[in-house]
This record gives sequence, structure tokens and C-alpha cells, in this order.
Amino acid sequence: MDSSVPCNTSAGQLAEGDNMTVLTSGDQPASRFGTHEILLACHSAFGNPYTDTTATVTFRRPDGSEATVDCFYDGGDVFKARAYCDAAGTWTWKSSSEHADLDNRSGAFEVENSQLKGKLTHHQADPRQFAYHNGDSFLHIGDTGYRYLVDTEPYWREYLDQAVASGITKIRAWLCRDRSNVKALIQHDRKRLALSYWQQIDRRLAHALEACPGTIFQVIIYGEDTDEVARYAAGDAASRLIAQTAQARWSSLANVTWCISNDFKFTDDMLAAEREGQDTSDTGAVVKGVRQIGRDLLERERWGTLITNHQSRWSGYSFLDEPWTGIVTLEELGQVGGEAILEYRKKAHCPVVNDEDRYESWRPPKHDRYFFRRLMWGSLLSGGHATYGGLKTFEPYDGGGSGMQGYYDACKAGKLEDGAHDFVHIHAFFKHLGTTLAGMIPDDAVSGNQPLLFKTIRSEKQDLFITYLANPDEHEGHAPDRFDGYYSDECADAASSVPSVALALPEQRFTVRWFHPTTGDWSDGGTIPGGETSLRAPGPGDWVVVLES
Repeated sequence: MDSSVPCNTSAGQLAEGDNMTVLTSGDQPASRFGTHEILLACHSAFGNPYTDTTATVTFRRPDGSEATVDCFYDGGDVFKARAYCDAAGTWTWKSSSEHADLDNRSGAFEVENSQLKGKLTHHQADPRQFAYHNGDSFLHIGDTGYRYLVDTEPYWREYLDQAVASGITKIRAWLCRDRSNVKALIQHDRKRLALSYWQQIDRRLAHALEACPGTIFQVIIYGEDTDEVARYAAGDAASRLIAQTAQARWSSLANVTWCISNDFKFTDDMLAAEREGQDTSDTGAVVKGVRQIGRDLLERERWGTLITNHQSRWSGYSFLDEPWTGIVTLEELGQVGGEAILEYRKKAHCPVVNDEDRYESWRPPKHDRYFFRRLMWGSLLSGGHATYGGLKTFEPYDGGGSGMQGYYDACKAGKLEDGAHDFVHIHAFFKHLGTTLAGMIPDDAVSGNQPLLFKTIRSEKQDLFITYLANPDEHEGHAPDRFDGYYSDECADAASSVPSVALALPEQRFTVRWFHPTTGDWSDGGTIPGGETSLRAPGPGDWVVVLES
């Protein structure tokens, strides 16, 4: 497959020929779930546009509800404001500013119905599952594309095209040019933003929105820059301008969600001390900063953009009690049984995502394709979501295994070992089945409480059961313990034996269908009476079985 792979319509994209205009401006008619931009010209002196001149625009929807957003400076004499067009009909707008050129400007534009899916949100039938704003279910299959937004990466288009073609629906990307700091966003005097860098990020998000509007970006605002987050807590103007401007520019884009930081390590003791005002250390300032950033983002948020934070491996998620938490984001290892997802499902009423586990290039499994297939099925049938890791996208492109590159190109060059090759079959599975995981209940007891071997999820009425038979060639002694324990998933491959599973089902007849997760093929398994039963797969390797009454 070459680098010009088209976007995969099975991964939540629009089919070719669907009528849509995602980004519009001025008097153009806009599309529902698209973004519309208002341009305001300031012809007289306005000093430092980041500190001396502010403006807002209030958008009025057809139903009379209003959303007031900050304007952002975009070079020359231009200030802009953006709206996420979440309703069809006539919209009006009016500006407000202490600067006469930007004050009391007004206008109107039409929003037309479209085939766009809209922002990522919680599923109406199940807050632990995702959906698009139009109600369509969102199948989360994530990837770590950290440097997609970085202006020095040459192959970002190839990365995007091939990630989407492989079945990726969510991409983690930070604003950092270097993973440990966001200094590229700010000029050296910390009085102004580095506008050209912001505009390049803008172009890449806009390109993705136009080319693959169903693909969601988790934009990590501060990356791994603990110093900048601590400055935010101390009230630093430049630190706070970063989040405010990012939100003004991109919260209106349907393909954006927010992640405050990446890979910070917090403990319960740190958090408790910070809450009581007893921790004045650097770490305490970082905890305080993350919490305050989240609260400020939520206060300014007008379009329902989801917010989360990411912590270091095994430190869980520390902001469950914060009203800004819309996603629980975890970093774990060897989570093929979905234990961490199940733990946090009990604590949170929002989606739980294991956003980092193994990578093909870091703590790699011996059998990449099997591991990541098993990780995805194990996570989904635990009622949660998982993210793939391929190349070292946290490092600049070097022609080798670092930086943004097309997935299929990297596989062909021997830099990756086909770890994401089976994600397209997961999309095909749910499309063929004609159902989603919304409202489904993880229930490993149905298959004997052996999550390393079998993962089961069922409907509330117990008329639909889905079981993944992992069939690893080794699993005994699997005991994740911070790098010190034994991880059978690191070495396991799908066994050459034909697996069987014992199921405890209701006493009613079920039709049985088998799905091969590496080929996408289906096999008819006939009907069974229910109750205590044993099923044997059609062949060797791992399988998914579906039982419907």
C-alpha cells in the first residue's frame, strides 16, 4: 500500500461524494457540525495583540441560545472568532471589545444540514461509551501520533492517511516541538505567541478535519512541560495565554478534544496535600496547575469539547472528582485482560481509555500483531478503549524509527511488524453485526472469570453475548508488577490449537456465529439451547464468538 491511501470509510469517515463543507467563513453558508469563522479587521494601532487588545464574539443560535467566545489574533490586522455549528438555521453574531475597530460588529450566516458527524461526546444510551454529536457510535481505536502537529515533521500527511486507512479513529498529538517543553509556542520575551507555529498547527488540524472529519485528535496542550504548568499555577500570563488561545482557535473544531498534560506522575498523597494547601513543592504546583487549567478550560468551553489529563504509567487517574473530567485516561502495561479499565469503570461514569500500553518500539511484545489485536478486543469487551503504539513519534523524524511516518510505509520498510493490521477487521465486525457496545455489560463470569483466556460482554437483557477467545500459547503466571513481574503477554502468540470455551448462558436458544479477527471472515455455528454449554472454535488461533437469542 502506498502513502496516498484514502481515508477508510469503515473507520467513521464520510463516503466520497457526500455533500459537506467543513470549514467556512464570512457570509458563506456553513455546514451543521462544521466550523464557521468570523474575521474582524483592526485598522488602527492595537499594541501587543496578545496583551493589549481583547475581543469576544457572541454567537446566537436559531433557538436563541448564545455562546460567547474569545477572539484570537491571526496576523496583520486580523482577529478571528470561530463557532462550532451545532444547529441548522440562521445564526447571528456580534462582537465586543474595548477597541473601537473590533467593537459592535455584527452579521449573520446560514447553517445547513450536512452528513458531518460532529464532535466526540458521551453516548446518550451509555456514558461510558463514545458517540459523535449526531448520535452515531464512535469506535475508539487510538494511536500515539505525538508529533503530527509539529511543523518540522515532513511526513505528517502520509501518517494521517495511513493511520486512518488502518482503522485508527483517535490520534494523540501534542503542541510541543520538544516533548518536555512548549517553548516553541511562545516568543523568547514571553510577551507574544510564536504565531507562525500556531498557524502551522492550525493548518494540520484543518487538513485532517477536511480530509478525514471522523478522526478525532486528542490535543495535549502542555505536553510533558512541568515547568509551564507550574507557571500557570503561579499566574504566569504567557502560560495561561497558551491554553486560552488553543481553546479560542480549536475548541470549535469537531475533531478536537483536550488533554492538559502528558506523563506526569501524581500520587494520592500529593493530591491530598495539594487540596489542603499543604504541598508547596514543585510537584504540588504542577498538581495545582493541572487542576486549574482544567477548571479554566471548562469555564471557557462553549462547544462541549471533552477534557482529560494523562499521567505516568501505573499512577491511575487522579481527577475523577473534577467536573472537567470527560474521559478517564490511563497508562498501563500488559492490559490484555482489561483489568485497569474494569477498575475505573466502577469509579467513573465516563469513558475509560488505556491510552498507553506497549509500543512496537518500546517494551515491544514478541508478536506485535497478536498483542495489539488482543489488547483491542480485551479492552473493548471490558467496556473500555485502548490505544496502539507504533514508532517513536515522541522523537523527531530521523529516517529510522522515529517521527511521523506512514504506518504501511513503516511496515514495508521493516520498522514496524504489522501491529495494527487487524484493526480494520474490528470495524468490519461491528458493521456486520449492526450493533455497538453502548449499554453492554462486561461479564467475564459468563466465560469462567479467566480474562487472559476469554473476555465477555453481554447486553442488559442477556440476549446478546460477545466473547473473545484469546487462545494464547502461554498465560500462566501473568502477574503485572511494575516491570518486575512476569508478563506473559510480552511473549505470547496465538496458539496453534483449536480453542474451546465453557459458557454459562440463560436457558434460551441462541444462534452462534464465529468471527476470525485476522481475516474478517464469519462462520455459522448453528444454534444451541443455552444454559451451561461448551463451544469449540472453527479452527486454530484466536476467535470471537457471537451468541444471539
